[in-house]
Amino acid sequence: MLSTSSVSLSLTLGLLTHLLPTVDAHGFISGVVANGQYNQGPNIYRADDPVNAQTAIREMYDSASPSYLKYWDFNDNNKMGCEESGPAPTSIKISAGSPLQIIWTGATSDLLNKPGTGNTQGRNPFVHAMGSVSDYIASCNGPCSNFDASNGDWVKLAQWGLDSSEWVSEELRNTMEGKPEPYYPQGEGLWGIAKLVQDSSVWTVYVPSGLKNGQYIIRNELAALHSPKSSGGGPQLYVGCIQIEVIDGGCESLPAGTKAGSLYGSDGYLANYDVYSSDFFDDSQAGPARAWNMDRSSCTYNYGYDSAPFQASSSSSVRLFWKNAQSPLFGQLSPPSFSIKRPSFPFQKTQD
Repeated sequence: MLSTSSVSLSLTLGLLTHLLPTVDAHGFISGVVANGQYNQGPNIYRADDPVNAQTAIREMYDSASPSYLKYWDFNDNNKMGCEESGPAPTSIKISAGSPLQIIWTGATSDLLNKPGTGNTQGRNPFVHAMGSVSDYIASCNGPCSNFDASNGDWVKLAQWGLDSSEWVSEELRNTMEGKPEPYYPQGEGLWGIAKLVQDSSVWTVYVPSGLKNGQYIIRNELAALHSPKSSGGGPQLYVGCIQIEVIDGGCESLPAGTKAGSLYGSDGYLANYDVYSSDFFDDSQAGPARAWNMDRSSCTYNYGYDSAPFQASSSSSVRLFWKNAQSPLFGQLSPPSFSIKRPSFPFQKTQD
């Protein structure tokens, strides 16, 4: 049985064909879903489209050159941040710990209704299948509508390179063979972009549950590797940026990040990777390490009475003693009279 969120997303995708203009671009983020709410991407061909005043998605390159980032752009903070785009007018609200669903639309109809591409309900699937998908986040340090992404300190949330424990579907492998853009490796191995295409060109990333409230940018990056540098091409980076406002957050600030122009080297591992000569992709060499320990269990809460702040731990036992404690997050708390092991968050508010 489909969940309510799955049904909502399915209905949203069905409407996209009628809402989006016909374009001949490289591929772009056409919408996002957060907390059950859909936000449509900008019309990159019509500045007077009313949707442009309501979108939380920054503009991406259109069909004119450049239509994607190349390895010689890797040291450019402005290009690598959000494809040189300015701020979007709004941010979409999302609860900490919740999924952000990112909907991609392909450049052309090459893969439309082809086996292995999921059910896009008339929306063009993304047109490539080999390459990694990475998600980064940066704080806007205030409203994202005023933030220059070239100044962002980017923290990696997630990365899917080549998962050697999974297989691409035979349907998608045959579809890419007929494009023609044969899928490699020939044996076991599922690329992040292949997973995106198989999942109806929808990608999901989770906002850390412990992240404090505020406005941030999610940078969703597809690194297509079908045309290696050794053959006169190079990786093609498609970078889309979504402005979010985190609510119901925890206490964690982002750790130190990396400027966009320093994520990859122009003569580094990603730039020189050849998909046709290697069946292994080393995530640890493709950009900075993923950030850890941004879940709510790492938070320290001080409730304002005569005791030290309470530090949650996954291994320690604690005994809590207080009277008439008032939580800034959850209101009046009843004093416990017992020891607890590995406290869970959030605490439950008691009835008055």
